[in-house]
Amino acid sequence: MSTTQLSLKSAHLLPGLAEDFQQQLEAVVQDCRQRPSLAKKRTVTVKFTVIPDPEDPDDVLISPVISRATPSRQIQPIRARRTTKNQLQFDFVDEDL
Repeated sequence: MSTTQLSLKSAHLLPGLAEDFQQQLEAVVQDCRQRPSLAKKRTVTVKFTVIPDPEDPDDVLISPVISRATPSRQIQPIRARRTTKNQLQFDFVDEDL
């Protein structure tokens, strides 16, 4: 087992971090390709959660978390009206079925 200082240069040595980051990055790039008309930003975030080690007060436990955010699809609002039976009705085009 080797030891090194945790930094941006060495973070890729953490098990699975580089692979997960690459997968998340590829997913947001793919989303840009699939929805080029949606000009909103996509993000990939690398976060390190640090808590004290309950077994050794001199150590800490570091949990890397990688997440992504893609904009949701824009769906036009519909106008609905309440029926006499207190249900909602809305109009649609038959092609939408």
